[in-house]
Amino acid sequence: MKTINHPGWCCEPLRLTPGETQNLHSVLEDFFQTYTLQDVRETLWQWVTKAVLSSNSHPNDDHERNNNLYLYEKLVALVEAAWIMRQGIGQSTKQESQKPVKPINALAAAVLKIPFTKPPRLIERTTSAPIEVIKEVFDQLTLCDLTEDLLPNWLQVALINTQSPYSNGNGRKVLCEFYELLITYVSKLYIMEKSQQFANPSSLFTDFFQQCPIDYVRRELADFLEAGVGYNGAYPNGFTPWQAWMTYNHVLCLIEASYQLYSNQHMQAVTIRLYSPKKHDFV
Repeated sequence: MKTINHPGWCCEPLRLTPGETQNLHSVLEDFFQTYTLQDVRETLWQWVTKAVLSSNSHPNDDHERNNNLYLYEKLVALVEAAWIMRQGIGQSTKQESQKPVKPINALAAAVLKIPFTKPPRLIERTTSAPIEVIKEVFDQLTLCDLTEDLLPNWLQVALINTQSPYSNGNGRKVLCEFYELLITYVSKLYIMEKSQQFANPSSLFTDFFQQCPIDYVRRELADFLEAGVGYNGAYPNGFTPWQAWMTYNHVLCLIEASYQLYSNQHMQAVTIRLYSPKKHDFV
C-alpha cells in the first residue's frame, strides 16, 4: 500500500485494479449503479458545508474557504462529466450489441421491437418535481380522506395488531406521538399547496424535519406499513391492507417531496452564507 508520500501518489492510480484500468466503463457503471447523480451532489455538498462551517475550520481564512468551494465545484463537474460519459458509452455499447442480432422469425422480431419500459412512479419524481408530486397527491386524495378516514383507520389497525413492530415496549406510544406530528404536518402541507406558498421559504419544513429526521420518518413509516398490512383480524370501518399500502405510498411521496424542498431551501441559504463576501473583503 502506497502512502501519501510515495512518488507514485501523484502520477498513477492507486485504487483501480489492473482489470479496472483495462475496462474503465465497468468502474463508471458500478459507481452509478450504486449512487445516483443527485446522491453524489448532495453528499459532496454536505462535505463542503461541514468543511467550511465546522468548528475545526478557520472561519476567517478566506483562502481555505475558497479552495474548498473550488474543489467542490470541480468534483461536481468531474462527476457530471463521468455520468455523461457513462451514458454515452452505455448507448454505444447497446447499439453495437444490437447490430448482429437477427430475428429468426416474425414473433422474435415483434418481441425485439417492444421496449420494456414504464413511466416513472410518483415517488421517483420527488427529487426532480417535488411541487408537482405534492399537488398530484392532493388531487387524488382530499385532506378529509387522509385525516378523517385513511390515517385514523391505519393507526387503529397498527395499535390493535399484536404481531407488529409496535407490540413491545413503548412502540405504540412513540407511534401515537409521531402520528400527531404527521397528521398536523400533512394538514399544513395541504394548506400550503392549495394557497401555492411553495415559492416562499417556510418554517414548516424546518420545524418538522428538525424534530423528525428524514431517516427516522422513513423507518417509522415502514414499520407503520408493516403493522397496517400484517394484521390478521377484522379491519375496522371497511379499511383494507390495500388502503394501508396506498396511504403509505401517498404519505411517503408527500414526505420525500417536501424533504426535497426543505433540502433545496437549506442549500440555498447555506450557499448565500458561504458565497456572500465578508466586510473585510472590501477593506
